[in-house]
Amino acid sequence: MPKQADRLTNAVGLAMKAGRLVSGDFAVEKLLRAGKAKLALIDAAASENTLDKYRALCAAKGTEIVRVADLGGWIGKPGRKLAAVTDHNFAEMIKRAAAEQKPAGSE
Repeated sequence: MPKQADRLTNAVGLAMKAGRLVSGDFAVEKLLRAGKAKLALIDAAASENTLDKYRALCAAKGTEIVRVADLGGWIGKPGRKLAAVTDHNFAEMIKRAAAEQKPAGSE
């Protein structure tokens, strides 16, 4: 049985490979504003300003946020701090994996 952190990493990677995960500030903001993002992922190393901006945007659109440890590394794009999941099933899978990893995994 894989460890919980592995499960979260795998879920994010699967969403990326399936084309259901968009990364980068501009693309994520655009998806959120259009109401097409099912889940927002923010790297734990993201700045407080970035976190505040996306908390407000997600709250306005009713989109959940999950903070993750190494988002860029997981999706093969080092340095990326933001991603959005566009598929409901992938979003649910990632939320379950994050909840198993640590109870305070989502905001």
